[in-house]
Amino acid sequence: MIEHNRQTLSGIVKVLIQSELPPEFKSRKLYGVAEETEYEFHQDCKVFKLSNETGTGEITVYRVFTGIELYYNDMHMAYCNQNQDMIKNVIEINHCRTGRYECSFGENSCCYMAEGDLSIGSLKRKKTYSSFPLSHYHGITIMINLDELLPEVRQLMELLNIDLDYIQKYICEENRCCIMRANSSIEHIFSELYHVREQRKSGYMKIKMLELLLFLSDLKTDEEVVQVDYYSQSQVALIKSVAAYITNDITTHYTIEQLSQKFEISTSTLKKCFRGVYGTSVYQYLRTYRLQVAQRMLLETQQSVTEIANNIGYDNPNKFTSAFKEIYGVTPTKFRKIDHWDRKESKWSGEEV
Repeated sequence: MIEHNRQTLSGIVKVLIQSELPPEFKSRKLYGVAEETEYEFHQDCKVFKLSNETGTGEITVYRVFTGIELYYNDMHMAYCNQNQDMIKNVIEINHCRTGRYECSFGENSCCYMAEGDLSIGSLKRKKTYSSFPLSHYHGITIMINLDELLPEVRQLMELLNIDLDYIQKYICEENRCCIMRANSSIEHIFSELYHVREQRKSGYMKIKMLELLLFLSDLKTDEEVVQVDYYSQSQVALIKSVAAYITNDITTHYTIEQLSQKFEISTSTLKKCFRGVYGTSVYQYLRTYRLQVAQRMLLETQQSVTEIANNIGYDNPNKFTSAFKEIYGVTPTKFRKIDHWDRKESKWSGEEV
């Protein structure tokens, strides 16, 4: 018995120290081959670059165990994949660090993840596309191919009381998509994965993966998994039209009633759906957009603060200054000076070298 346990542990250890990447990035089609630009190869990871008419993205992939891959997603684009294939016995886990993630599973099933949220789903649910309403998204994706897990990995999970059968039944066999809203347990599991040093990452990801699966094995689904609010494709398209309309001329101030009449939608539905898609109110969305435009103007033009305030819809420069400081922590004038000195210091350092 002792000898058997030693052999079992020896086999498990051999699996744990494996860090080779698969010869091919098997899940590349999940991100849209048509948008592929190039691969970059590193010792412990592969970097998959994307681009389309809306921007660029980068996905860094690691193999944690055979059958389990972890991706770091850095997206600065409106969408990245279309017409994703269905795959049996594969669990997809997503954690949203910043931004907002939209996933569509058909004509009437768009759902959204906000910062700190965790989603667990089966790839038997065919995605028509995934997009990022704020045009940026940073997070982690974990793909678990249950058919490719090695016996040694399953033995290790059993040793740690990870109930993989429960997770498989709940997610894959019942074809669910679940979202857990941000909480301290999710933050604990994922936060360190974004900051761990590269030389420690391989071992750390293995530990964190086992911790995550142990956490999911004890999931009280009725208490911890929220009912996802789904929106139809037509609702989402309408709300995106509203966002495009109000940002087309940011000097104009619109009321909810005006937008409701313009787009022939009730005020209550407009407010609910807009918050569902963008995670904020119409007013706050436009306010943030205006200040982002102002930030670019401060960096890229010589316009005065008063001129910039007028160009983004603020009649009162003092109100603009207060709003800008609330978001960026400094006044517009100081923000411009800081950038100027940063550039000067950078140039000076270069000349000194």
